[in-house]
Amino acid sequence: MIVKLFILQLVTFVLIIFALRMLFYRHLNSALKRLKDLHEENLIKESQLKDELVRAKKERESEVEKGKIEAKRLIAEAKKSGESLSQNMNIQAQQEAQRIIEDGKDALEKTKKELIEKNEAEALKLSQEVIEYTLTAQIMRSLHHELLSEVIEEIRKIENEKFFVKEQKINVISSYELSDEEKVKVKELMSSKLGLEVELQEEINPRIIGGLIIKIGGFVVDGSLENKFKKAIAYLKGKQA
Repeated sequence: MIVKLFILQLVTFVLIIFALRMLFYRHLNSALKRLKDLHEENLIKESQLKDELVRAKKERESEVEKGKIEAKRLIAEAKKSGESLSQNMNIQAQQEAQRIIEDGKDALEKTKKELIEKNEAEALKLSQEVIEYTLTAQIMRSLHHELLSEVIEEIRKIENEKFFVKEQKINVISSYELSDEEKVKVKELMSSKLGLEVELQEEINPRIIGGLIIKIGGFVVDGSLENKFKKAIAYLKGKQA
């Protein structure tokens, strides 16, 4: 009886041990399989992470390269803009300098012209004063009539076609009043030149010193002594130049 009981207990113990062992192996295999799956998942994730890191590195290198290219482009544009700005500034400076030089030349020419005109006016005035103080009134009148005769002869030699302005009223300027004979000569001469009966409008101007000025509209015949002095001054100035 006792032996049977012992054997029964022993068999029961062995069965329990076997069952526990089977249960242990089952859990162990399940755990190992889970560990294997986790390992494989980690390997996949690690591979994906490596791929992501490689892609991120390539993207970063690409962005860096783009940044370098853009920086070079901006530097080149800035350099080009700087050169263009510098060139424009140089051109503007040259233009401004040229303008200042031209303005200076114009001002110098203007001043020179004003001085020449002033000197010519003073020389003319001096000539008039010399004649007035050195010649008597009778000689001045004789000189005037002589110059008037010369003017009439000069006009007589001019071709009629030269008198293209047709005016009936003619302005006659003289330093002394014309005599009746002189008026007739001038009137007849101008009527023949213009081909129409003219009317003389006389004007006395002592400043012309002697001689005669005839104005037909915009057409002028200047035979005054004042004009001869002006021509003489211009001639002398030309010789000095």
